[in-house]
Amino acid sequence: MIGIRRGITVTEGMLAAVAGVAAVVITIMQWMFAVRSGRRQRDVEMTAWGSAVIETMAAIETACHPISADANYTRRQVELLGERASALLDQGRLFFPNVRAERSKRNDEGTRIKLLDQVLRACYVARYLAAGGSQNGEILRRQVWQARRGFVSLLQKEMSRSLRAVKVSSAGDHIPTNPEDWPMTTRNLNLPSYMKGTEPADERA
Repeated sequence: MIGIRRGITVTEGMLAAVAGVAAVVITIMQWMFAVRSGRRQRDVEMTAWGSAVIETMAAIETACHPISADANYTRRQVELLGERASALLDQGRLFFPNVRAERSKRNDEGTRIKLLDQVLRACYVARYLAAGGSQNGEILRRQVWQARRGFVSLLQKEMSRSLRAVKVSSAGDHIPTNPEDWPMTTRNLNLPSYMKGTEPADERA
């Protein structure tokens, strides 16, 4: 009887130990899944924010020096773009807080990261245009374009873990800015007959 009781006690102890280890493993796995889920959610939110910044900067770039005369922006429209850029700048601080020095004072808010500097550049250009400073539009457009390229590059570095790996063989070619300099197409384009120099029948009547 004593041997049987000892055997039962040992078996119960082993089962309890296994159950305890399993519970720890499950807890760790749940924690890891929660961390990964949180990172994915942050990536989704950061992507949406970054896309909004890019769209706003592109609009400010066009407002600086429109190609078409019909695309001129009013001062009010440009001011709204600046307002949008300013809001996106502060929204970016939810992802990227200011960098504070080790011996910074209590009231020191720190320094913006370079990524957000690019958004601020676009905001300042929009405010400048809204105030009537439109003499050097082409130069301003170049400034915003450069800031937008810098923003995209810096954001890619921040999201490097989430970006898809790209092979060297996937690299694109240099594309001339003038479409007339492109090689002839190898695929036929099927268009309606009235788009090839004739009008539709209902419009000819």
